[in-house]
Amino acid sequence: MTFSKVISTKKSIQTVICLALSFALMIGSIFIPVVDALATDTGTVSVKVILRTSADKNSKALQTLPKGEKVDLLSTSGDWYKVQYGKYTGYLMKKYIKTNSTSVGSSSSSKIDNIGSAPGIMRIGDDNSDVKKLQEALSILGYYNGKIDGIYGDGTTEAVKNYQKAKKLDADGSAGYDTVTSLFGSCSKTTLTTQPDPASSATTSSSSSSSSSSSSSSSKYKSVSSIGEIGSAPSKTLREGDSGSDVAKLQQALEVLGYYSGTIDGDFGSGTIAALKRFQKKRGLKDDGIAGAGTFRVIFGSSSSTSSSSGSSSSSSSSSSSSAKYKTEVLDWFDDNVTSVIPKNAKITIKDVRSGKTFEAVRWSGSNHLDAEPRTSDDTATLKSIYGGSWSWSRRPILILYNGHVYAASMNGMPHGTTTISNGFDGHFCIHFKNSKTHGTKKVDSDHQSAVNSASNATW
Repeated sequence: MTFSKVISTKKSIQTVICLALSFALMIGSIFIPVVDALATDTGTVSVKVILRTSADKNSKALQTLPKGEKVDLLSTSGDWYKVQYGKYTGYLMKKYIKTNSTSVGSSSSSKIDNIGSAPGIMRIGDDNSDVKKLQEALSILGYYNGKIDGIYGDGTTEAVKNYQKAKKLDADGSAGYDTVTSLFGSCSKTTLTTQPDPASSATTSSSSSSSSSSSSSSSKYKSVSSIGEIGSAPSKTLREGDSGSDVAKLQQALEVLGYYSGTIDGDFGSGTIAALKRFQKKRGLKDDGIAGAGTFRVIFGSSSSTSSSSGSSSSSSSSSSSSAKYKTEVLDWFDDNVTSVIPKNAKITIKDVRSGKTFEAVRWSGSNHLDAEPRTSDDTATLKSIYGGSWSWSRRPILILYNGHVYAASMNGMPHGTTTISNGFDGHFCIHFKNSKTHGTKKVDSDHQSAVNSASNATW
């Protein structure tokens, strides 16, 4: 082959390569916007409808979606949309979906909103539902492509670091307050994390040069996520000037309930007094800033373990007998910060007022009201029997037993939305308290409120 032929052959190959690259770029420029457009469309269900496994009315039902639920539109198939709804991917008929075209940014934000209420802070090594939410949010934003398993391992840590770097946050891989707020718009005060706060450790370390007693008190007490974590009620009446572990218990409890925001230092000062008075006034107690047996009973479900009066065996027996029957309490969902009174993952016992049947449930999430799931398949069966053997949106008055307290509430019996427990219940159900709102319309539901009022007149 002559030199000129070699040159000619090379030019031909180069021409073919250039044409191939140009064609690929042209196809890419056409295809990519189409994918983006599909990925950024959302829809709202206009009527109660069934999500199916394929674009066929006779295909298997995956989930029943109530009116007003939002879905992500993935693609079209004739008269059907392929949609994403929580963990489910299935098909809905187009005529039952009102579409909303949105930008990429707002679509991502909307999808994160659909995850549920914001989680608390999380750290490497945690294993809980909050981590699952974190993974889902990072997956939506394109930072995480691992398994949504709720385990804060290396993959989740790396994804958090990449997100933090992109948002110019401290890239330590831990989902602290700033990171969670950046992702979800807020950060829950209730945290499921199992590890100590590094910030508090740093504070303790930096203050070690001060007196040993001061250092001891600052490191001894910590914030908790539920009243149940605190343990028994304080052992004596507490008032201004008192100090020690019993005062710390009171501060922890008032913080969980949303009344105290100071340091858990075990010192009964002006901040503790003000928080206690606000709590007492809200609960109809004498707002004198003194924590006695009556205040402890409302907070902890029991009074002081050591009575200020003579502790004879007969009075002890009488006290035990009188506390066997619970007083039904009515909590305002927002004013009484019920989301902290009954934290996420709390196990509760529910009594249906009309039938007297009881079953156990676990709180999943919920910001305007409480979302719960039956704890086991047996609990699912009991819930279904309460509704006569078929699921229903009907409101029923219920009593909730949790941490020594009984609260008046209302529930419906329709599985919908997210499932986190293998219990034969395909979703979660709603529990409403006084002045709680629906997640869809964000309005107070009069039927639920009527049921709450009815439950307030019932006893456990």
